Amino acid sequence: MKKVLLIIIDALATRVVSPALQNGMLPNIQKLVDQGILCPECTSIFPSITPAATCSIVTGGYPFEHGISGAYWYDTDADEVAYFGSDLPAIMNEGMEHYINDFQIRLNMERLRIPTLFERIEQHGSLSDAVVNFMWYRGTVEHETTTPTLLNLTPGISLASSMRGPHTMFLGDFVSTPLYGTKPSARGGLPRRFGFHDEATADYLLAMAEQNCLPDLTLAYFPNNDFDSHAEGPKNAVSTLQEVDTHLGRLFEMQGGLEKFLDEFTILITGDHSQSDLDENPSVDLNQVLEQFPIVEAGKPWQGDEDMKVCPNMRSAQIYMKPELWNRRGEVIDCLINCPEIDQVIWCDDENGLNGTGETSFHVQTADRGRLDFKPGVDQEGNAVDCYHTNWVWKGDLAAIDAKVTPEGEVKYGDYPNAFERIATSFSEITGNIWVTARLGKEFCLPDLKCNPAGSHGSLHQLDSTAPLIAAGLPDDFELPASPRIIDITPICMQLLNLSPPRLPGSSAILNPLNEDL
Repeated sequence: MKKVLLIIIDALATRVVSPALQNGMLPNIQKLVDQGILCPECTSIFPSITPAATCSIVTGGYPFEHGISGAYWYDTDADEVAYFGSDLPAIMNEGMEHYINDFQIRLNMERLRIPTLFERIEQHGSLSDAVVNFMWYRGTVEHETTTPTLLNLTPGISLASSMRGPHTMFLGDFVSTPLYGTKPSARGGLPRRFGFHDEATADYLLAMAEQNCLPDLTLAYFPNNDFDSHAEGPKNAVSTLQEVDTHLGRLFEMQGGLEKFLDEFTILITGDHSQSDLDENPSVDLNQVLEQFPIVEAGKPWQGDEDMKVCPNMRSAQIYMKPELWNRRGEVIDCLINCPEIDQVIWCDDENGLNGTGETSFHVQTADRGRLDFKPGVDQEGNAVDCYHTNWVWKGDLAAIDAKVTPEGEVKYGDYPNAFERIATSFSEITGNIWVTARLGKEFCLPDLKCNPAGSHGSLHQLDSTAPLIAAGLPDDFELPASPRIIDITPICMQLLNLSPPRLPGSSAILNPLNEDL
């Protein structure tokens, strides 16, 4: 059995990687493609946004299973906002200490509902694992934390003294597992987001390689491409990918060259989502769109008489409504549909989504492509079947999700890949009553939340949702799914480690839902 190295490059977009490979700009990744395989479409979840999507990578679950409903949602049971973005006004409304504690501990230990890949590996007993700079780290081993000096001097902030993760754990300036008794050094500090930076990821990864400490599974996360794609546009951030390519070249050299590396390792490279380009004036202010309804201030819980809470997740947003307004939801839907910058309005009959007790139907309304009502045909023959063998029943216009049915009775998607499954698995008891998506070039905001300057993601559109999956060093008899999704990454890694995954790669998430048990 080979070791597995899983590289996650945030916002890795096929439309950027493919021409960069063709132009010789990523020589080390090209060598991997030459020795292995490049799947151009590894489909993200909905919403295609980092906290939820990276959680899907490391759990193999969709949001209705793992409980992470984007980067910004409302926890109805706790009556509190869960916000994991970077807009300071929303953070201050939530409370800085609450925000830090939520990110450091509660996100993994309380909000996450199903086991991580690390926990599944550690349950085996004889396998070892490592995480480098990934926000989802939950494992079984306690690690001492270090608080950076600047945060120590910040009033009202106290960090937990330990965090529970894999056997080896590197999280920025906060956690560093000693290698042979010495903690490796990594570039961090405030200029590099306290070590949550590609340079720190590379430093830790190369330190493990240099000291021959790479375990059976290593997950290394490179975040910079997402930041730079937001700031400069995805195509203009290719230099960031070139730097990652250089780090990989150094790793292969340390192992005696690529062939020797692939003798010992299987390497997988993918992203959590991609990014689309924004217009010069991308902002869609949902406060203005919904001005006839009282709306809770961004980042705050319900205060009293407000009818609605809006949680933008870049190019998607979820809208929570008081029961009285939900009973009049047609007013809200009409208001949203009349906004020319909104692409789709999406809602579900059951407030618990697929976690509910009855047959759940989902609805997609558009201004120019009609309305579609659909549900899984679990106990009946559907109108058609998707490539994951789920039957779907619908009425209305498939143009709402740019889908069609082949003569063989299979659903095929255009601009909104795997739309049926991704929509159905996005709703749960913690999501809003309604999801909305923005047209290309647009991004949702509230008065206290800024828009990104050049690139964004979050919607169902393929430009937000499609990353490549690159694999090399696979066993000769190992086959990747024909239509891979990011939820397939954890089961693929488990199979490579000779472990049985809770759901097979390429199988239906509707017919084979995960549970909370190991």
